[in-house]
Amino acid sequence: MPYATVETWSTGIWEISVLVITLLWGIHIFLKKEINFEFSPLKYPLLGLLAVAVLQMMIPVAGRNSLTYDAFATWDAAIKLLALILFFVLFCSFVNTDQRRQTVVNVVIVMASVIALIGIGQSYMGKVIWPRANAGYGPFVNRNHFAGFCVMAVGLAGARVLLRTVQRERMALNICYLIIMCSGIVLCASRGGFLALVGVIFFLALISVGGRKDVESGKERSLKVRFAATAVLLVVMAVGAMFITSSDDLMQRFANIQAETEVGETPDLKFSRSELWQNTSKMIKDHPIIGVGLGTYQFVYPRYDQSSGILRAEQAHNDYLHIIAETGVIGLILTISFIVILFGKGFALMQTKNIKRSAVILGSLAGCFGIAIHSFVDFNLQVTNNAQLFLALAALATTMPLREDEGAREQGDEEYSRIDQSHQNLLR
Repeated sequence: MPYATVETWSTGIWEISVLVITLLWGIHIFLKKEINFEFSPLKYPLLGLLAVAVLQMMIPVAGRNSLTYDAFATWDAAIKLLALILFFVLFCSFVNTDQRRQTVVNVVIVMASVIALIGIGQSYMGKVIWPRANAGYGPFVNRNHFAGFCVMAVGLAGARVLLRTVQRERMALNICYLIIMCSGIVLCASRGGFLALVGVIFFLALISVGGRKDVESGKERSLKVRFAATAVLLVVMAVGAMFITSSDDLMQRFANIQAETEVGETPDLKFSRSELWQNTSKMIKDHPIIGVGLGTYQFVYPRYDQSSGILRAEQAHNDYLHIIAETGVIGLILTISFIVILFGKGFALMQTKNIKRSAVILGSLAGCFGIAIHSFVDFNLQVTNNAQLFLALAALATTMPLREDEGAREQGDEEYSRIDQSHQNLLR
């Protein structure tokens, strides 16, 4: 939806849509007398975070009716978190066949490529389609969120190219998608997005070259050489995108990092990530256990901001510091648990002998890894579209198909037989 579903009206429509689908699911369960539910351990940290928000609203403290500094803001954030959890459960339960998982991957890659094309067009022709957005951001208000969305899709397309799970014609198409998305990331000049892109490529290369120990030495060496060659191709494509687009904006922004970490000369335009993080750290120090309240950062931060500028910080521009400030050490533990479960479960499921399933899991983990890097310098996971895509990738990485249609299985077996036999010796 426009502006990455950050507008109040669009967020409301999205939340209602998720609740309606959940209601239809409940009616389906009642009529069919059967529950189609896929288990994913990732729901526990998410539910734990929701429980923290409930406790923040219910427990009173001296001078306030609740632990949170703004009960309404916490309630609003809790509703959004509940919608995200319901989306995650629905996704795990209904994207439950190989065919549906491949369809999701196709949709995400094509959607990100179209968004990247719009951003590229805006970079050269100005504000198009979404007139409020700055040039190069596509339908996103912020360049970093545009880059974050594309980075997650690069992981999916990159895994397909790396493991060669599609035919040659589709391989060329996926390479084109990668070039488009990489070019969009470069043109939007998001430094965090470019670093996340580099992280995704190195993640794919590092994980893919690790062959099983039980493979014959010659075959294992040949397999690693092939993966290494493909990884080099991905790196060349990412770096080549910078030369194809002929954009100097990204390099200029990297050159200005030191200047931007210092206090601005003009008070009304003052913005410094380092100062923002320092003030957030003070907030965490004052509320270490359970935080200031989910969704209340923007209302509490002015107490720690000594500047007199016209700009108001609504996010910490670091998702990790932000969640600790709002939910304390408890939120930190839940976040670490989520990350450990995500990659631990994902790596375990990636041992499957089905190369296509492994590619989906690898691409999903790579996309999650990229956004995890980007989250150190921005707030992608607080943007509804990006948070939803992140949870979709997390679901793909930590679940396996419950069932498979016979026709899809036969088609998959026929296509799988054309894939090099050496690819069956998969990733450790």
